[in-house]
Amino acid sequence: MLKRLKTDIIMHIQKNIPLYLTVLFAILTGIAAGTFTAGAMSSDQKSALGGYLEAFFQHTSQMPINKSAVFWQSVWQNFQSTFLIWLAGLFMFGMPFVILFVGIRSFFIGFALGFLISQYRFGGILFTLVCIIPQTLVYLPSVLGIGVIALEYSIERLKNRKNIMSREQMKRNMGNYTLKILVLFLALVAGSLIEAYISPVFFGLFRWVFD
Repeated sequence: MLKRLKTDIIMHIQKNIPLYLTVLFAILTGIAAGTFTAGAMSSDQKSALGGYLEAFFQHTSQMPINKSAVFWQSVWQNFQSTFLIWLAGLFMFGMPFVILFVGIRSFFIGFALGFLISQYRFGGILFTLVCIIPQTLVYLPSVLGIGVIALEYSIERLKNRKNIMSREQMKRNMGNYTLKILVLFLALVAGSLIEAYISPVFFGLFRWVFD
């Protein structure tokens, strides 16, 4: 089963290398834009955001984190991103919007990483490596796959716009498309589990960074 899955993934990548490169470029551009934006913030803006983080970590030292609330908030954010990309992929000319939504999703990752590192230097790097990178390593490949599948479906619709398909065939194609997106969304949910239940375990090690 796993061997078949691995083979299917490799074949899909080989078949869609231009699409993977396009979505990867959107991800890297989004991360770079987020990092640049974080670095370009004024000192007052950085102080305000830093104050929020300091208050958060002071609160967590007194009260335990509501991990369930963090999990569902993360799932909701991932659902919003996935839904928008899925929706854009349904349209024949939805390719630019797929790339846009992928870039926006990546922007927030880049912003968080850029702010933590620029504001807290070595401590921010350590915090990022232990508490941010683990779920990010799940999020980015999942978003990459979702973006590629959405682009692929949109392009196929554009190519076949003059072909007459039965309603059953259209439903079958859309069902397969939605199922692939759903599988990758479940991978995002796994990332949310890491974000909510594993990463916070290490927060106590980094309170000194935000004091």
